[in-house]
Amino acid sequence: MKSSFINKTICKRAIFFFIFAISLTILATLITYLINPDVNDVLDGIGNQSSDTLSDSRGIHKVWAFIVNNGFSVPLQMFLLALIPIQFLYVLNIMTTVSLPGILFGIALRIDADKGFGMIFSSIPHFVFEIFAFCLLAATLFELNRAVRIKIKNLFKTDKVEISFNEKLVKAVKFYGIFVLPIITIAAFLETYAADLIYQFFQ
Repeated sequence: MKSSFINKTICKRAIFFFIFAISLTILATLITYLINPDVNDVLDGIGNQSSDTLSDSRGIHKVWAFIVNNGFSVPLQMFLLALIPIQFLYVLNIMTTVSLPGILFGIALRIDADKGFGMIFSSIPHFVFEIFAFCLLAATLFELNRAVRIKIKNLFKTDKVEISFNEKLVKAVKFYGIFVLPIITIAAFLETYAADLIYQFFQ
């Protein structure tokens, strides 16, 4: 059953998005490190955007908070953006998600290189799972967004292109439930329980 939802095209698309996301994180890290911004101002700005639920939660409650944010809120935003007939608009969520860690990595490396590298390595496991899940979602939303754009173009064309929006929508929702949400759940556990252990190893 799963093979009907994922194929080589979706995998290639997801890998392309993933390479783009990682490159953006590295770029954000390098730029932040080189320009050496005012640390307090940047941290205050990021802190104001962070969820109080995430910052106050611990243990399994923190896992659930991560799942709610990364597993439901962000994918819902991506779904809604995919319904707008502008290509790749749904990738904005991925760009935002990968840029903020890059900024934090750059600041951490500037303050203390050893702790900065520890922070980066401890973030790699959950970061990779989380971002790849978003990239998989973006890869299937590509088809949904394409269906939206074709439907709108058909309104102004006599030679209409046959495409089922409902089929693409159902496929995207099922793909999310089968692949994306489970991977994000794994990322939530890694971020809650594994990140601190890995960070302590590098101290």
